[in-house]
Amino acid sequence: MRTQSINGDKYFMLFIYEYSRMTWVYFLKHKSEAFDMFRAFTKMIETQIGKRIKILILDRGGEFIDEDFINFYDEHGIRR
Repeated sequence: MRTQSINGDKYFMLFIYEYSRMTWVYFLKHKSEAFDMFRAFTKMIETQIGKRIKILILDRGGEFIDEDFINFYDEHGIRR
């Protein structure tokens, strides 16, 4: 975001469930927080909804293709 939020966040992650269009927004101070936030989001989805993420459509953001993300995708069977 061009302007920081009141809490000092400069970035956000947006997740949309294609079937229902349910949307979750997470705010981040640094892009380096993306992996931890994605892991927490994945756990929340599995716990509350009882579904696993099978396919992830990305916006070609570099933070989603680092080694930690790729290993996580492979371990959990997430296609991208």
